Amino acid sequence: MESNPALRDFLDRIGATLDLHFESSLNIVYRMAGEVAGDAVRLERLCFPKWGGSLGALWALMRWRGPSLGERISILKGLVRLIREESASGGETVEKMLARLGQGSAERKWFWEPFTRAVLNMPMSEGSGELFRRVVAESFGGGPSGATLGAPSVAMRPFWGDRALHAIRYKGGEVRTSVSASRIEIEGDSVRGVTLLGGEFISAARVISAVPPSALLDLLPDELLGQSPWRDLSHLRPGPIASAYIWLDRDESGPVYEALLGEPWEWLFRPGGGGGGPEAPIALLTGGVDSIAAGLRGGLEFAARETASRIFPGATVRRVLIVRERAATWANGVNEQSFRPWAETPVKGLILAGDWTATGLPATCEGAVRSGLRAAEAALGPEGFEQIDQG
Repeated sequence: MESNPALRDFLDRIGATLDLHFESSLNIVYRMAGEVAGDAVRLERLCFPKWGGSLGALWALMRWRGPSLGERISILKGLVRLIREESASGGETVEKMLARLGQGSAERKWFWEPFTRAVLNMPMSEGSGELFRRVVAESFGGGPSGATLGAPSVAMRPFWGDRALHAIRYKGGEVRTSVSASRIEIEGDSVRGVTLLGGEFISAARVISAVPPSALLDLLPDELLGQSPWRDLSHLRPGPIASAYIWLDRDESGPVYEALLGEPWEWLFRPGGGGGGPEAPIALLTGGVDSIAAGLRGGLEFAARETASRIFPGATVRRVLIVRERAATWANGVNEQSFRPWAETPVKGLILAGDWTATGLPATCEGAVRSGLRAAEAALGPEGFEQIDQG
């Protein structure tokens, strides 16, 4: 989003901004089919103008033909109240928070649930209200333009993966790929380095671990696992995300993304920016432990074909490619926030990074970059410089 300062600065520093393209405004198309749309295909558009502010939000909601007038006014009131709140209760789910703000089932279906799913990758009954509030405040606090979405025009690896590796190497760093660590070596209360799977030992005064919680536990000595914060990591839960890339027999160009209502798949994306003929796929996405992303792989393809047949009547599905990550996001639940660790740890020199650490944000790209910045600050503090200078 435009309101992601850490991520945008990172993309600037690695030279990726030229391939990042923002829409002119926050523009969400809702696609409905079947019973939800009266046995037809129905499209509704919610477009926040770039000139933004509360007046811009009001203008957008009044032009929206999805919910009723009363429901649209209720959404605006809830949005304004949420932005103005300084914090939500630490034990409040998104569902309880929205109920407190007077948001009914229709408001949730049209506006809040798609937003919550995209931000937290879990149902409103489990997601952290405070995490969601912070994202809403950062994205809408300066006006709706802050929530405007940008997308790369190239695949993710050349967009930021290859560029980040090049930036590290350009500054004299060494990057090894396809190399597994087997153990973080700790002596007393200090880190000593990392042992690789093949037995090679890399000595280091500072080790920043950027792996998921479950992988980190496998790297630590057994004697640490019963101590805080390591014992708390077992409370952090993963959430799956599944994508279905679908090739049709005809061009279905349109917006870069659409919210799907009444479907097992929640979002539709058009990789490459909105069309390009039958050879360009569309992508369906869903996530959460309560979604089909947590089910059998064969069921994902079947659901993708059924959804495509409803939302694109008359089109023939030529090919489906399913991509699923069972642990795509971590630690977005309301009961997990007190267990998210800080960058600094009780082990001297061992520092944690990752979107699942205590960033104050959900597991997002913005949160990941902020965690990296915090880890770098911890590693390059006065004590870190002294140890590194001494070799």
